[in-house]
Amino acid sequence: MPILSVKQAERAMASKLKRTTGYIVVAVLTLAVLCYAVILTWFYVHQDDLLYPADHVGIPPVAKGLVDFELVQITTTDGETLAGWWKAPPVGGGVVLYLHGQLGSLGTQDYIVTRSRDMAASGMGVLAIDYRGYGGSTGHPSEAGLITDARAAYDFIQRSAPDARVVIFGTSLGTAVAVALAAQVEESGVLLDSPFTSALHIAEMRYPWLPSSILMRDHWESDIRIAQINAPLLVVHCDADLTVPSATGAALFAQANDPKTMIVLPNCGHIEIWNGTAKDKILETLQVWLKEPI
Repeated sequence: MPILSVKQAERAMASKLKRTTGYIVVAVLTLAVLCYAVILTWFYVHQDDLLYPADHVGIPPVAKGLVDFELVQITTTDGETLAGWWKAPPVGGGVVLYLHGQLGSLGTQDYIVTRSRDMAASGMGVLAIDYRGYGGSTGHPSEAGLITDARAAYDFIQRSAPDARVVIFGTSLGTAVAVALAAQVEESGVLLDSPFTSALHIAEMRYPWLPSSILMRDHWESDIRIAQINAPLLVVHCDADLTVPSATGAALFAQANDPKTMIVLPNCGHIEIWNGTAKDKILETLQVWLKEPI
């Protein structure tokens, strides 16, 4: 066996170390790519659970103290059955179609109960629905499906109170549903609580390391649809909203047609617009809209 010189031995050791280091780098990069692929796959598979975190608890309005409301079932054009809380309007009165946020369902979110009660107490008819896959409604949620649900609710109002003016009121995710519906139908006004430009934009802010535009099926592009709305618009947002920053609501508002008004409330968070004096302003606006002809 030949005897290596010291320099030859050092070169051999350096070469071996270089190869070993290369193997380690390749292994680490491969593991990182695999982990990233697993994360991408998880987000793709579970995106509906993240965007539509529904519960499946169907609760009648009377169980929440809404004794003037009735539980109704609304059939959509694609055969799903929606649960709704319905309070018919007084003679000559109008109806607020209320579209709630992404979390929970009619009976499990107190803000829905409070708003429904206060609007009814102010002399308005109210229809609040659970989207498909939420509460007591059948089906599985999707962007196209929720828009179909909102249209079915609007058509229910047209059948049940054909002479009533209709205002569309959406909260958080419900603002995207409201904008999509309002772009299709006639309404006396549109009220958006904590709106956003698009679900894709929110995802890109929350997960900048994800290729959201590729992964997401439902983009909810309110910033594109809002140009089709000509009814009076009121946007209300809290300045301390960490879930949907008020800047996204302001960006959407900037793209809307006149007449429009935006109110930014201080020292409150997501879906907290009903606290304090803002509630009175909102109810007053709804009452004015429902008294004016379309």
